[in-house]
Amino acid sequence: MATAKKKPTKTSAAKKKAAPARTKPKAAPAKAAPAKTKTKAKAAPAKTKAKAAPAKPKAAPAKKAAPAKKAAPARGPSTRPRSRAASLTTNGPASAPPLEPVERDRSRFLRDGEHFGAASIALHSVGNLETPSGTIVTCDPFLVDGPTLARTVTPGSYPVSLAVATFDGEKHKGDRRVAAATVHFREGVPSRWEVATFDEPPRKKGADPGYPVDAGTGCFMDASAQAAIRAEPTVWPTPSQKALERQLLTDNYTHTWSWAVYRPDPASTANCVAFMSGYGDGVYSSYWGLDETGAPVCLTTDFDVFTDEDWTAGRP
Repeated sequence: MATAKKKPTKTSAAKKKAAPARTKPKAAPAKAAPAKTKTKAKAAPAKTKAKAAPAKPKAAPAKKAAPAKKAAPARGPSTRPRSRAASLTTNGPASAPPLEPVERDRSRFLRDGEHFGAASIALHSVGNLETPSGTIVTCDPFLVDGPTLARTVTPGSYPVSLAVATFDGEKHKGDRRVAAATVHFREGVPSRWEVATFDEPPRKKGADPGYPVDAGTGCFMDASAQAAIRAEPTVWPTPSQKALERQLLTDNYTHTWSWAVYRPDPASTANCVAFMSGYGDGVYSSYWGLDETGAPVCLTTDFDVFTDEDWTAGRP
């Protein structure tokens, strides 16, 4: 009877040991639950990436800005391309030899009523360049950047004229641009022309000397006037910038062109004669008009308004 009493005790112990076995299967689903949580956690970044995908279309505004680049040449000479050269590459054979450049007699900028294709020239006197030093600077007066010209002239007061082109064609009808600006040192017509170089090497090897325009304005000024403008505070707008803007945009503004005559230092006669530059920004060269002895008759800045066809069609 004592042994029979012990057997039930072992059975109850076995049942107690079996109880944890039942607990383990219940624990399995508990482990599976985190697995589902991890799956959802991984799926969450996928949704985040899907939202990030529209970030690529943000490049679309850059495409909308592209027309601005196309519109920019509207201020520069590239709006009137030299199609003689372009016709060789678009319509002619690839092996065709390049055409000789059209000779440009810039004395035509000194003749009132001269014609260049569909454009006619009108000369306007805008004041005198006062150069007590005889050293001249050609630059954008709002940048005041650029070296002086290598050739100097006799100090004095010299008249400045603008060759304003009026376009009569349908495409540019009524449009007027400063095709060239000229300082006259003496009367007469130059016998030859020579590109005006600076007193320091050009920034680009092999390029014609020229000055950059970034504010749609060019000028002639005495070297001491440049020094006076450079000495002003650099905070925009400077006194010179205010004075030039007032004259260019209000006092002397005429449809699509204007000019300004400004003396930055009241204690000096040195001044700056500024004018709108053709179609706007670009790099423009100046040329000395010389007589038979090589003495300067004038100094002309060509704003490259006319194409090769304009120069050819305007010949008498």
